[in-house]
Amino acid sequence: MAKDREDEGTLLSNGNVLVDGKELSMQKWLKDLYGWSSIQTYVFAIHKESGKALSDIRREYLEKQAGNVE
Repeated sequence: MAKDREDEGTLLSNGNVLVDGKELSMQKWLKDLYGWSSIQTYVFAIHKESGKALSDIRREYLEKQAGNVE
Protein backbone atom coordinates (compact mmCIF):
# COMPACT_ATOMS: atom_id res chain seq x y z
CA MET A 1 0.00 0.00 0.00
CA ALA A 2 0.99 3.60 -0.36
CA LYS A 3 0.97 5.74 2.79
CA ASP A 4 -2.29 7.66 3.25
CA ARG A 5 -3.63 6.22 -0.02
CA GLU A 6 -5.87 3.35 -1.03
CA ASP A 7 -3.53 2.40 -3.90
CA GLU A 8 -1.93 -1.02 -3.65
CA GLY A 9 0.80 -2.91 -5.43
CA THR A 10 2.05 -6.46 -5.01
CA LEU A 11 5.68 -6.71 -3.97
CA LEU A 12 7.56 -9.10 -6.25
CA SER A 13 10.58 -11.20 -5.26
CA ASN A 14 12.86 -8.93 -7.34
CA GLY A 15 11.84 -5.84 -5.32
CA ASN A 16 9.56 -4.39 -7.97
CA VAL A 17 5.80 -4.03 -7.59
CA LEU A 18 2.99 -5.29 -9.77
CA VAL A 19 0.35 -2.59 -10.25
CA ASP A 20 -2.60 -2.95 -12.63
CA GLY A 21 -0.80 -5.76 -14.45
CA LYS A 22 2.39 -3.71 -14.95
CA GLU A 23 5.72 -4.34 -13.25
CA LEU A 24 7.32 -1.14 -11.97
CA SER A 25 10.10 -0.28 -9.59
CA MET A 26 8.67 0.66 -6.21
CA GLN A 27 10.42 4.04 -6.57
CA LYS A 28 8.73 4.78 -9.91
CA TRP A 29 5.31 3.63 -8.71
CA LEU A 30 5.41 5.83 -5.60
CA LYS A 31 6.89 8.85 -7.40
CA ASP A 32 4.18 8.64 -10.09
CA LEU A 33 1.45 8.07 -7.50
CA TYR A 34 2.39 11.11 -5.42
CA GLY A 35 3.51 13.22 -8.39
CA TRP A 36 6.90 13.90 -6.82
CA SER A 37 10.34 13.92 -8.43
CA SER A 38 11.80 11.89 -5.55
CA ILE A 39 10.43 9.93 -2.61
CA GLN A 40 11.61 8.09 0.49
CA THR A 41 10.44 4.67 -0.65
CA TYR A 42 10.74 2.91 2.71
CA VAL A 43 8.72 5.61 4.48
CA PHE A 44 5.86 5.75 1.97
CA ALA A 45 5.52 2.01 1.30
CA ILE A 46 3.24 0.41 3.90
CA HIS A 47 2.92 -3.32 4.58
CA LYS A 48 -0.82 -3.91 4.27
CA GLU A 49 -1.20 -6.65 6.90
CA SER A 50 0.81 -4.93 9.65
CA GLY A 51 0.15 -1.29 8.72
CA LYS A 52 3.86 -0.59 9.26
CA ALA A 53 6.11 1.38 6.94
CA LEU A 54 8.86 -0.69 5.35
CA SER A 55 11.35 1.54 7.18
CA ASP A 56 9.89 0.38 10.52
CA ILE A 57 9.95 -3.27 9.45
CA ARG A 58 13.57 -2.90 8.34
CA ARG A 59 14.57 -1.22 11.61
CA GLU A 60 12.88 -3.96 13.67
CA TYR A 61 14.62 -6.63 11.60
CA LEU A 62 18.04 -5.01 12.05
CA GLU A 63 17.49 -4.59 15.79
CA LYS A 64 16.53 -8.26 16.04
CA GLN A 65 19.62 -9.30 14.09
CA ALA A 66 21.84 -7.14 16.30
CA GLY A 67 20.32 -8.84 19.37
CA ASN A 68 21.27 -12.24 17.92
CA VAL A 69 24.96 -11.29 17.71
CA GLU A 70 26.96 -12.39 20.73
